[in-house]
Amino acid sequence: MPIKYDLYISTTSKDKKDSIEKCLQKSNTNKYEIKIYENKGRDVYLFIRQMKSNYQNYKYSCHLHTKKSAHKTNLGANWIEYLYNNLIRNKKKMLDILYDFEQYDKLGFVFPESYYEIINGYSEFHNLNFFLHDKNKNNLNFLLKRIFHKFKADVKLVFPVRNMFWAKIKSIYQIFNIRLKYPKELGQTNETIMHAIERVCLY
Repeated sequence: MPIKYDLYISTTSKDKKDSIEKCLQKSNTNKYEIKIYENKGRDVYLFIRQMKSNYQNYKYSCHLHTKKSAHKTNLGANWIEYLYNNLIRNKKKMLDILYDFEQYDKLGFVFPESYYEIINGYSEFHNLNFFLHDKNKNNLNFLLKRIFHKFKADVKLVFPVRNMFWAKIKSIYQIFNIRLKYPKELGQTNETIMHAIERVCLY
């Protein structure tokens, strides 16, 4: 099936959609889809919901978002700039990533190292086991069981903190086929099903 869109964009209101369209009208792309969804599940739910019926048409995906971190830091703008620069800084950066995917069959994910100011300034990130709080571990094993049937979470896991990455579709397609319930937005900073999905992809 031919590729229909270059960009799939999700947002949570008509006003935001109109603003996004005005910005895109000033760019060179006219191949995009903007969908409005309920404000739940952070970037994870919107990504899975929108791409569920579209991922089969693509070989690679770049997942980005503008969600503000709920963690009490003042590094949000710098952190997001760091991630964007390492993922989509310019055409050469993106072509280099795609070239690596083509060259290395076992390469499934590309994402930046965790932002150094977050690691230095937020004590939770000093502990490599922080993602295995009891509820995170239960959620992660729940997902692994649904995908792999009998696989269990390891003690240590590197993952794309803040959930922005490039990926081969064949490395993440399972997450588009899991039926899940997403909690209401109540300012949670950890231990939700979204945090488990953020970590499960590298299995």
